[in-house]
Amino acid sequence: MITEYDLSLVVSSFLVAVLAAYAALYFGARLASAADGERRRWLFAGALLMGTGVWAMHFVGMRAMPMKVSMSFDITMTIVSWFAAVFASGVALHIIGRKRLGSALFTGATLSMASGIVVMHYLGMYAMRMSAPPEFNVGLLVLSIAIAVIASGTALALCRKLQGTEGSSALAVQFVAALVMAAAICGMHYTGMLAMTFPEGAVPAADNGLRGDWMGIPLAISCITLLAVALNVTVRDVRYRQELAERKAEDEARVAKLAFSDAVTGLPNRSALEQRMLDIFARNDARKNPFALIYMEVANFRELSSGMSDESANVMVNEISQSLRGQMSEDVFLARYSASGFFALVPEHESTHHAFMYKRIRMMGERSGMTAMPANWRIGQSVYPVTGNSTRKLIRAAMVPRDPGQIGQFTDMAADREQVLPSQNLSG
Repeated sequence: MITEYDLSLVVSSFLVAVLAAYAALYFGARLASAADGERRRWLFAGALLMGTGVWAMHFVGMRAMPMKVSMSFDITMTIVSWFAAVFASGVALHIIGRKRLGSALFTGATLSMASGIVVMHYLGMYAMRMSAPPEFNVGLLVLSIAIAVIASGTALALCRKLQGTEGSSALAVQFVAALVMAAAICGMHYTGMLAMTFPEGAVPAADNGLRGDWMGIPLAISCITLLAVALNVTVRDVRYRQELAERKAEDEARVAKLAFSDAVTGLPNRSALEQRMLDIFARNDARKNPFALIYMEVANFRELSSGMSDESANVMVNEISQSLRGQMSEDVFLARYSASGFFALVPEHESTHHAFMYKRIRMMGERSGMTAMPANWRIGQSVYPVTGNSTRKLIRAAMVPRDPGQIGQFTDMAADREQVLPSQNLSG
């Protein structure tokens, strides 16, 4: 009867099944994203852990069943039962680890794993080589096979589902899945033990080479140690993948920053300015969020930088950009558009809190410059959506020079189809 079973060994068998299921689920889930060489390692490890775990759970569970005689096993049959479990697990994980999986292949993987579990279980019981043939309860036999199929299908479905999950949430889902899978494996085992019984007085063969004393707690401890090492590998792998993902995210952020940042001044560059404008245009209420573009160019930049080394020229540009930063309102988007040109995107451009900024920009020609030669500023402005509704139109309109006194005055702004840009070198 079940009530006569050794409870400590029953619990040990369940613990072995949980650890085996958890490790196998993780290793199996890694197959889809692994490269060829790495995939073989994960497949071998997953098959070994899954097969060995189910096999060990079986024999620990066998020891939980009380017998009046010492339990022993045939070595060859015991090894074959272990190999059957490992091989069937490997076939199933190989199939389930494919990138594309149809119902036929999934059914094949399920039946492969279930057949391995059934063969392992009943061959493991036959390995005792009892003096009398076993007796079968057909109903329980069919039920044990059905449980093996359901357990295998559930395990492989969970393994497949976990292939797309990452992070700590995936580990939690795997743990719950391992509990369900272990319960199913144990259910099949103990149902199978009831399905196959031996007559009263039957004894194991005298020449069995494997003593049953080694198949209880010692086997459970050995298997748990192996699985603990495997779980340690999974933890390290999770940390490594998290670190790899973080480094990848940092690299992508760094590349994105370089793509939208001016290398000399650290200001947003031309691409960043255009992207900011496109983001505004993409809003459903874009026209309810008008803005002004203020263009500021050092007209005599060539003369200022003539004879300077690249390093000295960069220092000068940084001084100019720092000066411009200090003159902008907090919510203004300042970008370096060219070697000598800057754009300020001003949201809510008619707000009174920009009044002092406009005044400072109008006075820039008088206050800014280098000690040896003053900087001469060429300034223009445009307004969205009045003077244009695209980046090209707004930028071209803003680059048309205006009287500095007009900067910040928007009452007479209108689209001008006859815009004439000053002859200038925007890249030099």
